[in-house]
Amino acid sequence: MTFKYRHLADKLISDINANRLQAGQRMPSIRALSQQYKISITTALKTYEQLEAEGYLISRPQAGFFVRPRPKQLGELSLPAFRPVVGSVDNEALLYEIQSAANDPHRIGLGTVMIAPELLPLAALQRSLQRTLRNRPLVASTYCPPSGEPELCAALSHHFGEDGIHLPAHELHITNGCMSALSLAISATTQPGDNIAIPSPCFSGQLQLLASLGRNVVEIPSAASGLDMDALAQSMASGQVQACLVTANFQNPLGYCLTSAQKQQLATLASRYQCPIVEDDVFGECGYHPQRPLPIKSWDQTGDVLWCGSFSKTLAPGYRVGWCGPGRYAPAFSRLHLSQSLAVNSPLQLALADFVHSGEYRRHLKRLRIDLARQVDALRCYVEAQFPPGCTVTHPQGGLALWVQLPEGCNGMQLYEDAKMHGINVVPGAVFSARELYHNAVRLNAGNPWDEKIKDAVDVLADLIKRQVHSIDEGEC
Repeated sequence: MTFKYRHLADKLISDINANRLQAGQRMPSIRALSQQYKISITTALKTYEQLEAEGYLISRPQAGFFVRPRPKQLGELSLPAFRPVVGSVDNEALLYEIQSAANDPHRIGLGTVMIAPELLPLAALQRSLQRTLRNRPLVASTYCPPSGEPELCAALSHHFGEDGIHLPAHELHITNGCMSALSLAISATTQPGDNIAIPSPCFSGQLQLLASLGRNVVEIPSAASGLDMDALAQSMASGQVQACLVTANFQNPLGYCLTSAQKQQLATLASRYQCPIVEDDVFGECGYHPQRPLPIKSWDQTGDVLWCGSFSKTLAPGYRVGWCGPGRYAPAFSRLHLSQSLAVNSPLQLALADFVHSGEYRRHLKRLRIDLARQVDALRCYVEAQFPPGCTVTHPQGGLALWVQLPEGCNGMQLYEDAKMHGINVVPGAVFSARELYHNAVRLNAGNPWDEKIKDAVDVLADLIKRQVHSIDEGEC
């Protein structure tokens, strides 16, 4: 179902893109918009809030809403083309060092991709936990079923069903976060020494996971719009890979979302070549539009897609509660899960079930999507305005990350080291590949509300990049 405000928002976006509404033009007041289109004041306000979140309007106190000037884009992202080959992850020490530094709370958080605490519904979560402990005082005295608390599985099944993702509660398995779900899924479908296809650039945590499990990687080329489907299909058809680890919705770090046709194609390929797809959908609910995109799992007819997710990127990272729909690999998945972790925290599972059932989670997601869109747009626009020519930055469709490609000759690792000296965390592009492909790139976290601290950090990064460019021009690098 498409809401009234979405229809009107799309119309206004069309007018802005066609210059029928020009940059800087003042929009009608909320009351005037309501009268013009015969909609409620609430719908009119929601339309403007959505357009502001998507970067088309800007609000000015006591003045109203205005068409946002669109900054000149720095350029089109250009990722390297290469032939997929089998390789191993040999940069584990670097991955660990940078991951540890990115989590340093004393630095400005442009490193680890996570939402700021002020965006979390902490009071509502606390109420759900208190209700659980009050109504189920003995809940912590025993283990939950190996597949998870039935109440949480039922709550998630109903919640996903509202978004068109139909997965029965008994097919869900609750895990200790998404990384645990991915680890179990990889272990249930492959053996040490097997080859796993991954998009490139790829989330560094996934590379660490595959290295720890003794799997090889086959990197598949990507563009800003998605991974090379032909190259992936060829790797699957040739038997070069034994499984795929794919993020179809708002991939980290590029932020793309595969089309429905591409997702359907992936599910078909998995079935045709008996090559399972482990789907990391941890950012699936972090889109900037009201409708959540369907995962690859929605087109899976044979159980060859293992769908993994968690609350970590939308709600409570510290809870470490995730899930997996392992399809036909459920028996192997269950055995591994029982042997490795026995059970997941029961009080937290039941508290989250209460939180979902109460409608608080759905209300939180509606607010969060607007906040994320606003934050990502603010960071991207300022990066485009301040970073020097020769830089490019992604325009993600969802998620919390921006991928910035630096001018030719610049080094993301050097920028990472220089930024650390200024108390700023970024993640260098080198850790998103096992093939050393992205030395002139960095990833920025957009999970924090835009403020002067973030603005000043971007100014510092821009100055550090300009210094690198100057050194190159002077022949010092």
